[in-house]
Amino acid sequence: MRLILILFCSFFLSSCWTKVRPVNYAKVWGSKPIYGSFPEAKIISYSGIAVPVIIPGNIYTKGNIIYQIELGKGIHVIDNSVPALAQRVGFITVNGSSQISIKGNLLYTNNYDDLVVVDISNSNAVTVVKRVVGAFPEGRLIYYNSRPAVAGYYECPRYDSAVVGWRLDSISASSCFKN
Repeated sequence: MRLILILFCSFFLSSCWTKVRPVNYAKVWGSKPIYGSFPEAKIISYSGIAVPVIIPGNIYTKGNIIYQIELGKGIHVIDNSVPALAQRVGFITVNGSSQISIKGNLLYTNNYDDLVVVDISNSNAVTVVKRVVGAFPEGRLIYYNSRPAVAGYYECPRYDSAVVGWRLDSISASSCFKN
């Protein structure tokens, strides 16, 4: 009887001990953040080269043009003159963007924590009309915690720089993971 009691107590108490997980220093293929300074990351530009849609967001139409958000990256410009043959014709780079709205010839979006107003009257060029600095204080933190579009290991981003993209590289297996 004592033996059973001793075995039961030792089994019960052993479940209270925490197991130390060894640090894995092995290297794996994963995504590594590309950093930029905030002034560089807040530059808004237009490119006449279509960019693949990876993490799509909301859309707005103006005439025959569709504007579709690419979360964290910018805005796809899509020619919808012939709806059956709609095609991406350009990209407006707005790092840290997550929403868009259009009124007249003005496109409103966030650029990390700033609100920016962009003149889209010429769809082949864009001009920043106004910037409200710090309009979305949580915007910087939300994008800091971003993850790459692909599943797998990724290097957890730092909190003192702007993540402007991701590249595949050899990283530590103890990094973050996305399913």
